[in-house]
Amino acid sequence: MRIIFLTTFSVLFSPSSLSSAFVTHSAVGSRRIASTAIFSVAAEVEDVVVSVVDPDKSIAKEELMELTRDLKSQYGVLLVDSKAKESFRDAVEKLENLTDSPTDTSLLVGDWTLLCSYSSAFPKNTNIIDTSKIPFLNEGPIKDIKDTLNDSIEVVQRIKYGESSNSIDSIDHIINYAPPNVLSSFLKDLPDAIKDLDINPLKVSDTKVVLKHKAEVEAVIPVIKTKLSLQSVVINVAGKSQQLEPSGADVLGINIPFGEFLNAGSFETTVLDESIRVSRSKVGPVEQIRVFVKVDDQKVDASVVEEEEDVDDDELAVDDDDDDELADDTTVDAVIVVESDDEENNSAADDDDDSDGVKAPSDIEN
Repeated sequence: MRIIFLTTFSVLFSPSSLSSAFVTHSAVGSRRIASTAIFSVAAEVEDVVVSVVDPDKSIAKEELMELTRDLKSQYGVLLVDSKAKESFRDAVEKLENLTDSPTDTSLLVGDWTLLCSYSSAFPKNTNIIDTSKIPFLNEGPIKDIKDTLNDSIEVVQRIKYGESSNSIDSIDHIINYAPPNVLSSFLKDLPDAIKDLDINPLKVSDTKVVLKHKAEVEAVIPVIKTKLSLQSVVINVAGKSQQLEPSGADVLGINIPFGEFLNAGSFETTVLDESIRVSRSKVGPVEQIRVFVKVDDQKVDASVVEEEEDVDDDELAVDDDDDDELADDTTVDAVIVVESDDEENNSAADDDDDSDGVKAPSDIEN
């Protein structure tokens, strides 16, 4: 056995670390031993990081995100085409197979935008509807109307955390619809006389249909299962006309009786992180798959901060202008007050005359 001494200054301060400054080579095999404890810890940390990162999972996630955005632009949030549904389901199952079942329910809380929704009661690889073979759906006015509606409708799922219950207790399904203002937004290639026709006389800018649900997390193992029941429906309308509020106001509210018995359901969360969520549910023979993305609130906060900074800068500029005006006024006053030497002598003489003309009071008169 041969011992090789290494000069490692970082480990000379303790006898226990001194022994780790040797590398031993055995005739049996060439096994490498870390020269210092620090290098050993660093190697272990590096191994842990490499084992956590799964490139296949990251690739599958990006593929699903790209596919769902492309399908949404073509078909909207509700998929009808059989080929689109098949590719969507295959991409979801690929990511699910590479992902561990989530158990942290706190990641559910927040606003989630629905990218695509899949519903089917038929076995896999069963082509029922092929929209590519229906000509009027892919060209002409029907396609224009479909594209406009896809751009105007957005579905958001808002999951709330109840402080009193210390758990998720409500879920809102929000359907946003921003109606177009002119006819050319729905139909292309219109005559100039009618393409700018106003189809939104009330100037409605946003319409929201909110389905309010009572929610409860039933289980977290093997997957997160959430139960929800419809409690009420609220319609909120915002607009720029005198009859509407710019920020929106509730125009209709309907309470749903016996929602826990008549309008109850549940869904399972199979994929969950800070940016994407996949949920599955089943109503009778109908299987449903939905893919959501987390609404990014940071952009909204950043825009608000920028607006506040712009306002502060404008106020500072106004204050500087006011200070300049005050400085100019002070300068003018100083010029007015300044007198020449002749005027000062004349003023002094006038003061002497006034003092001569005024007699001091006498105590005798009193």
